[in-house]
Amino acid sequence: MKNAAVELPFGPKFVKIEVPRRNLIAIVEPRQVQAAIDGTAEAERALRNPIGKERISNLVKKGSKVVILSEDNTRPTPVNEILPPILEELNGCGVKDKDITAIMALGTHRPMTDKEMSKKLGEEITERIEVVNHECEDPESLEDLGKTSKGTPIFVNKTALKADFMIGVGMICPHRVAGYGGGAKIVQPGISGKVTTGHTHWMSALYEAEKIMGIEQNPVREEMNQIASKAKLGFIINAVLNQEEHIVKVVAGDFIKAFKEGVQESRKVWEVKVPEKADIVIADSHPADMDMWQAAKGIYASELIVKPGGTIILITPCWEGVSKQHPQVLQFGYRPFNQLKKLVERKEITDLVAAAHIAHVGRVIREKAKCILVSEGITESDALKLGFEYANTPQDAVNRALDDHGSKARVTVIKESSELMPMTGN
Repeated sequence: MKNAAVELPFGPKFVKIEVPRRNLIAIVEPRQVQAAIDGTAEAERALRNPIGKERISNLVKKGSKVVILSEDNTRPTPVNEILPPILEELNGCGVKDKDITAIMALGTHRPMTDKEMSKKLGEEITERIEVVNHECEDPESLEDLGKTSKGTPIFVNKTALKADFMIGVGMICPHRVAGYGGGAKIVQPGISGKVTTGHTHWMSALYEAEKIMGIEQNPVREEMNQIASKAKLGFIINAVLNQEEHIVKVVAGDFIKAFKEGVQESRKVWEVKVPEKADIVIADSHPADMDMWQAAKGIYASELIVKPGGTIILITPCWEGVSKQHPQVLQFGYRPFNQLKKLVERKEITDLVAAAHIAHVGRVIREKAKCILVSEGITESDALKLGFEYANTPQDAVNRALDDHGSKARVTVIKESSELMPMTGN
């Protein structure tokens, strides 16, 4: 067969493309790693064996007010499997359900609906404890904790700060802004004010992806750790997932030490080697399918393995469009970094979180490679305004890129690219 047929996830369905075998370098996807037999049992194990901390039962007492910070529905972690053993341990040491509040750590994402929260946390859990959305732009809901050593203003959710003990629940995987998700990230940006998140995200925009993404210790992570420390994040329970979004491992304990161990586990799933950089990289955005704010993760992964002057094809649903929470992304479009920096300095762009996102994508599609977008949720006119080329179907995009780069073009396909860390070299 002259062509290789590839199926790529597109939300709940799949789309098909064909790539000439002679051009194909590799079809890259997360490593096949066996999931834990029971996710809840794995969470129980981690809670019994915390890293760098005593057990929760030794850190809280009867009558304590506890807040649990949970990632939102832009992340695939089955929080509903992790929360039951946490509540069991809290109840066992005298903390009643009425004294436990779950905060959806949205960062700057849109609020979750009651139905979405029930699905994420589990219907039984949402009936037992109070669950609220974080509000990053409401000054009345935020408390000023001063500044980091580098001058980042620290504003954090008041409800979380009033609790006697703060627990963070999330996942660890490669991330363009923080190096890896997880750990202190549940506080910054999870429950921080938008101004705080703007500072840390803009800091990440000053570095190319190779200096941040997949790097455990980096300047942005150091800021996040300072902010989480100021907020007194007491304990984390972080999961590492496999390709099927099932729990492989859970780490619990100190938000720095447990995170560090979790990163090592995450690398076993999400860091993959490719033989060489490609002229054409084809990527879906699964599971970051909601909007371009999330789907851009596919571009960040592709950046690591596309040649200068190459083409990225991003195949993503984006049913909610570009970003309802950050309209300046569509207003200004993706731009080269130096051009964007001037707009920020002149305060023409006031949303620093959006500016960082624009910079991250603009560095790739405006300075390194071009990007052809295939999407049901973003119109052709909006795609062009953002700085993409546009194709009606995945195969149209593939054919156009092959025509552009010629018969010897080298092609790599990345499946489920939003969490992936493709790497060349040893």
